[in-house]
Amino acid sequence: MAVTYDKKYRSDRYKLPKTDLSRWYLKIDPLGVQNWIYDSLEGEFDLKGSASRWSDDFDDQLTTKGQPCSTADQSLEKTIHTAYQLDLPEYHEFSVKKNNEYYNGNNTVDAKLASAALQSAINGYEFFASIQDPAGTWPCQYGGPMFMLIGYVAARYFTKVPIAEEVRIEIIRYLVNTAHEVDGGWGLHTEDKSTCFGTAINYVILRLLGMDSQHPVMVKARQTLHALGGAIGVPHWGKSWLAVLNLYEWSGVNPCPPELWMLPYWLPIHPGRWWVHTRAIYLPLGYLSCAKAKCPLDSTLESLRNEIYVKKYDTINFKNHRNTVCGIDLYYPHTRILNMANEVLGLYEQYRPTWVKRRSLKYSYELIKKEINNTDSLCIAPVNMALNAIVVYLEEGGQSAAFQRFLYRWPDFLYMSPKGMMLIGTNGVQVWDVAFSLQYACVAGITHQSQFQDPIRKGFHFLVRSQFTEDTVPGSYRDHRIGGWPFSTKTQGYSVSDCTAEALKAIIMIQNSPGYEDLKGTISEANLNKAIDVLLMLQNKGSYHYGSFSSYEAARAPPFLEKLNPAEVFGNIMVEYPYVECTDSTVLGLAYFRKHYEYRGAEIDEAIRLANAYIVSSQDVDGGWFGSWGVCYTYATMFAIEALSTQGNDYSNNEHVRRGCDFLVVRQEADGGWTESFRSCEIQSYVRGSKSEVVQTAWALISLLLSNFPDRTKVDKAARFLIERQRADGGWNQDEIEGVFNHSCAIEYPNYRYYFPVKALGMYAKLYDSSATTSIGSKMKYFDNLQQRK
Repeated sequence: MAVTYDKKYRSDRYKLPKTDLSRWYLKIDPLGVQNWIYDSLEGEFDLKGSASRWSDDFDDQLTTKGQPCSTADQSLEKTIHTAYQLDLPEYHEFSVKKNNEYYNGNNTVDAKLASAALQSAINGYEFFASIQDPAGTWPCQYGGPMFMLIGYVAARYFTKVPIAEEVRIEIIRYLVNTAHEVDGGWGLHTEDKSTCFGTAINYVILRLLGMDSQHPVMVKARQTLHALGGAIGVPHWGKSWLAVLNLYEWSGVNPCPPELWMLPYWLPIHPGRWWVHTRAIYLPLGYLSCAKAKCPLDSTLESLRNEIYVKKYDTINFKNHRNTVCGIDLYYPHTRILNMANEVLGLYEQYRPTWVKRRSLKYSYELIKKEINNTDSLCIAPVNMALNAIVVYLEEGGQSAAFQRFLYRWPDFLYMSPKGMMLIGTNGVQVWDVAFSLQYACVAGITHQSQFQDPIRKGFHFLVRSQFTEDTVPGSYRDHRIGGWPFSTKTQGYSVSDCTAEALKAIIMIQNSPGYEDLKGTISEANLNKAIDVLLMLQNKGSYHYGSFSSYEAARAPPFLEKLNPAEVFGNIMVEYPYVECTDSTVLGLAYFRKHYEYRGAEIDEAIRLANAYIVSSQDVDGGWFGSWGVCYTYATMFAIEALSTQGNDYSNNEHVRRGCDFLVVRQEADGGWTESFRSCEIQSYVRGSKSEVVQTAWALISLLLSNFPDRTKVDKAARFLIERQRADGGWNQDEIEGVFNHSCAIEYPNYRYYFPVKALGMYAKLYDSSATTSIGSKMKYFDNLQQRK
């Protein structure tokens, strides 16, 4: 197929090179590992076993040889799935076919709203099932952050490993297409204003990938960067990446000495007590900072030194700019105690004995190798993976098995989209999405329908395969993980509280659904019990946030450590914090397990009691709950109300549920929907969005239904909004970005727009349509399923 240009993409308007999107194929193995493959026409693509690899260098695999995937023996599921991801004509043809099947071209609401809601839920899940991968997952572009690609490109530039031409072309396209339309810069995330950090690092990426400095894209971006004061104002992470690339001096980077890891663990400031993402990044960053690692200068880097600053490079005193951060970037300003610590550590670095430096580098590298072993070189996320790859290259060389494993793993993070190729936030959202997708089919009362047996069973078996069965390496400052579940894949190696709880709940729900009784022996009760062991271990019961649940671990350090937050662009990164959403999900998992099993019953009851007490105590004065992982109050309030409902609480008998519903209802829009801006996450106060959104409305409707909210008109308007916004093929369109982390960075959850509306509409139908309830069977009643055993 000839390459065509579409004026809706900025890269096409500039006639930039692009690959043939019809030749990209998404390959997923049984554990959910995602790889995009490109058929270059130099040979034929061989569709091998799911766990196979096609070359030693992982990027080479993107231009493999073998029989084209588009042959007749390629399954319809695979063809439609890939076409959907890239918005190809085959997907649109399939969409029209679905349209004719569902509505004969007429998407209208039936006179009986509840019947229409049930049909809408069925149609929505049919569409969703059609884009499932045979591995059982629903892959999606977990994009949003605009600071991920710098690590991939910088690390490969540092280690002199070329990037495959197709990947290079599509990364360029992605960055050009996500640049701000007006000023040509980039922000912290795709919906952000242009910032110094985003503009500087993405400008550098484009230049390293070969874009000419005088190209209109670069000229416009450079003007914006200079207007922001130049790259001298990038925050700590930006300074560090530029220093690695020899585009900034290490003397101008605030220190993060690796010696901190050799302190006694009982000290609250020991890095092993930090939040997992922060310590995972600052471990290799400390190594590189201590080693003063940097690329040899070449002509491109020499030119970049003169492009990204407003002064000549050689005239800048970088040491004086350690604390220089562009005002538009700064989210978490330095505290006095951090500035004092930086001064002390800066002096220490000048006089550090050589033997101490050698010892700290050796100790750091031993810890890095444990992180690599725990994650099969994926590491927790792309940022620390890139840093670790550079460290391994310096320690063992580019031909070492350890470094080659990074090349093998890197494309697990690369994701192709119609706009180009991005690096996603982790290696996916696999377990998280599958757990909800299975649960909500049960909640909607549609699991009995024959067309859903196959996708539900595929998802179920994926979850069973994804439970951790091996523990972490001793001495890696990691909790036990056997029995837990990850956010993305088992390969990634990190157990998460809410992911464990939601996966556990999904498995039990499916096993106890009519028509799925044969699955009860698929996972042993002993393995389910191990999940309970993990969850009970994670509850905060010390002096920090009693009764709550955090994300990866129980809190290990006091909140005052946040005063040492060095990142400048993120909040709440230093320690594990309590999260309403994690606590709510864990309550749901524990309550559902308790309904079916006796294991550690008294401890579970007490854990639920303490968790609910925390949830109640964290409610805001206006009745909402602040969300840390979704946007924002609407999201967390839904989870809080669902957790409280497991104990029989609703609008009529519980003040906290009542206040939560009232908080939502007064914010309902005239069209029946809800809209909350990402700005809520940043300023921690509800901010209305620009227009009603499907996902936000589904969250709010779920809250009202769980609460038995008495004003039927409010509930009807919300259900009608979701039905009327449904596409003719059964899906829903993407609205604003759904997720967030660390208060300031937005991140996408594209599948939320499918399974949350299905849940909301299915619940609505079951509550208000007696014919729907009867056809589903009384055993499937949602509120009955949620009641905890007394």
